[in-house]
Amino acid sequence: MAVGRDVVLRHAVESDEAEIVDMIVRQKIFNEELNPLFKTVEDIRAEAERYFRETLSDDKSFIIVAQHGEGLAGFIRVELVDRRFYKPRIKAVITDIYVKPRYRRRAIGQLLTEKAAEEARRRGAGMMSALYPITNYVAKRFYSQLGFREFQIEVYRELH
Repeated sequence: MAVGRDVVLRHAVESDEAEIVDMIVRQKIFNEELNPLFKTVEDIRAEAERYFRETLSDDKSFIIVAQHGEGLAGFIRVELVDRRFYKPRIKAVITDIYVKPRYRRRAIGQLLTEKAAEEARRRGAGMMSALYPITNYVAKRFYSQLGFREFQIEVYRELH
């Protein structure tokens, strides 16, 4: 299935909610499988619905979708963060990216990332980063191939 030319990249709209929420839930459950520190909440679907709606109403975040025909092939969500003490001051952070299995290995993720970078630049961002579980080697390879490099380490400790 060649889909590259048949994919439309656009901003998410309210009517995309059901499909995007499904993809968010799948992604978060996959993260949980990678690392127990990503234990999902009981009401994950309701939380994903709120997350989607909050993103649409927030000028510091956005979602770009890859539409193929009547449905969505995938999405990317980005937050703009003020780095206050550093230049460039505004950083775009990819918090979520998901491509449905039947659309994978067709450059949809790359197209979404490039479109998100374009939108982030338009909104004043001078750099882009991505968040993903350390054991997600597919994500590590994906971002490396797009020119991302390791920059900052974030460590965790559970508090009981």
